[in-house]
Amino acid sequence: LLETRSIIAHSHSMKIGHMTKRKNLNSKPAAARSGSTASWIIAFSTDHANSLVFLLLGGSLFCLFFSLFYIYFQLSGDTGGAPLVIGGAAAGLRTTRFMIKQDDHPSSSQSPQIRTDNSSNNSNNKTIINNSNNKNNHASSEDGLSACLLVNDENPRLPEWIAYHYHILPLRSLTVAVDPASRSSPAAILDRWRQLMGLDVQLWEEKVYMPYGGDGACNASDPHTDCLKHHRKRQQHFVRACMANFKKRGKSWVLLTDVDEYITFNTIHDTDPPVPLDAAPEGVPTLSNWTWSVKGFVNMTGNKIDQTFVEGVLSGLPPEGWHDKRNGQHKKTLPLVNKSEEIFYGAYGSVFHDEAGNRWFLRDDYVFRDAIDITPEEAKKSWNLSIVKNSFIKGNILHGTVYNNGKRKDGESVEIHTNWRESPVEIKTLNGGHIMNDLKGQTFYVERDTMLWPPHLSTAQLTDIRKRLPTVAEGKTVLDVINTEMQALGAEYAKETIGPCLAMPRVLYGSMEDKNDTSWKNMSPEGFDNSDFMTLRYRWHSLPDNRVNKYQKTIIDVRRISKRELKGEANNIHTPVGYYCRDKQPPRYSVSFFRVNHYLDSFEAYSYRNDARADMRQSKKYYNEKGKNAVKQMDDDIRPWLKSFVDSVGQEKANTLLAGAGDFVDLS
Repeated sequence: LLETRSIIAHSHSMKIGHMTKRKNLNSKPAAARSGSTASWIIAFSTDHANSLVFLLLGGSLFCLFFSLFYIYFQLSGDTGGAPLVIGGAAAGLRTTRFMIKQDDHPSSSQSPQIRTDNSSNNSNNKTIINNSNNKNNHASSEDGLSACLLVNDENPRLPEWIAYHYHILPLRSLTVAVDPASRSSPAAILDRWRQLMGLDVQLWEEKVYMPYGGDGACNASDPHTDCLKHHRKRQQHFVRACMANFKKRGKSWVLLTDVDEYITFNTIHDTDPPVPLDAAPEGVPTLSNWTWSVKGFVNMTGNKIDQTFVEGVLSGLPPEGWHDKRNGQHKKTLPLVNKSEEIFYGAYGSVFHDEAGNRWFLRDDYVFRDAIDITPEEAKKSWNLSIVKNSFIKGNILHGTVYNNGKRKDGESVEIHTNWRESPVEIKTLNGGHIMNDLKGQTFYVERDTMLWPPHLSTAQLTDIRKRLPTVAEGKTVLDVINTEMQALGAEYAKETIGPCLAMPRVLYGSMEDKNDTSWKNMSPEGFDNSDFMTLRYRWHSLPDNRVNKYQKTIIDVRRISKRELKGEANNIHTPVGYYCRDKQPPRYSVSFFRVNHYLDSFEAYSYRNDARADMRQSKKYYNEKGKNAVKQMDDDIRPWLKSFVDSVGQEKANTLLAGAGDFVDLS
């Protein structure tokens, strides 16, 4: 371009000179002018040369524009073509433009091309990676699982989280979104994983997944702004968009946790809570399709009393009924003697007592294709499904009359053949319905004249799976366990019983350290320190099935979720796909083959984030209150992972990949 400018300037100078000569020639006599024919030729040729120069310049600019346009879209990846720019509202936050070309099938052994521009300390620090030529000896993204991660100043803990899940899932595809309030960017950490391990990484800015481009960092000083609501909304849009993107890219299981949460094998311990019952003990009525509620009142002494009630559909009563109630009718219990947290965190499959001494069995109503809250009209118009009415079960066949079916007349009898090994339990209910598939893959909406309890794994089967679980040190992965158990059940039956949404109970690990305990062992390999890794540092945790653990986390098989279900905003991050995920109660710990270790971490780590929940995150009182219930039991289940990881990737790579772990630099 500089050379072209020089040519243009020189050409322009020549043109002015020749115009001057031509003016002077015109003022001379004809005889004198006739001797200047050569000058005329030169002037004529120069004019055309100028036109040619401008034509060449225009062509060059067009080619340059086309080349930049092509490079832009090649680097934009699978995020809708948007460049992946991570920015922040805090002053001095360096903006990273992290553009990755997604290519799951590298074709060359060349190294990634990396260009870093550090010309400014305040902004425009750009890292551009084109990894399409990267090839290494590690498994491709097709061979592992995926994860969605929303981060906010998580760099001290992110290397540990990625390394653990790379080893245990195995994590091979990762999408990271950075909260606009974050004062730091994870780009450098992700660069290392992409270059050294071939991790398939996408780094998203807010406008990629938020409607209307998002709201940016929340102003916590504005009393009219609910920053926690903004945060939740961002989470709910991100997980849906992330899962949809992985589905589009042909991925399978997707983990949805935070940086302080680690999925692990839920191996059996002597201290585990009781296993839930599959059915009510003899003589105990069953409540299905149940809900619970708490009502408070002030007694005569002025104390506030909370009473817990359960209401559901009765079954298991004798033919003559009980207290003017019959099977299939609704029943609300008297106040229960159990606390409300016992109902929520350990209810289904258990027997509870009311204040009159009556016993009630709360059935586990959850199955992945259980009832959905849509009307037959919605099923017909919005979902365009065949409607089955007047349904009943005989053997493994569901009978009924079908409507809105292109192959059958309305009202025609239909037999839906299933692979159910046992007939579902039939319980009368009032409204709603559920969706099911027959052996041919046809989809039906069954009106909820009867609530069907489709096949499910018994507590004995689930306990057997837990007995077969590997330890972290054995080198087996979460994907190994899923594949092994689904193969043992049979692919189709496993789909019916396990479902595409695996809900996992959380267990809160506190910050208590007792190194005088003789059972404590140093499990960090050479060159690493236990204190830099929360998974090695903290062993004490809460009781399972306890209120302090709160809600479940999930791993979703997006291949089996429709595109429709992945649009818009999730109801919440704990049940990201409402129809498929357990939402009434968290999964029972004693029949779950995976769990999620949720680390409170040190107060330094807990208060490090520029979090929307600043009033809680910066409160030592709240931190101590939360942690006091997380010191009830201890285990070393997860702690051997680091040595196994280092043995797997080698000391040199491990040192590079885990650089900065536990390093809480000042971000103020």
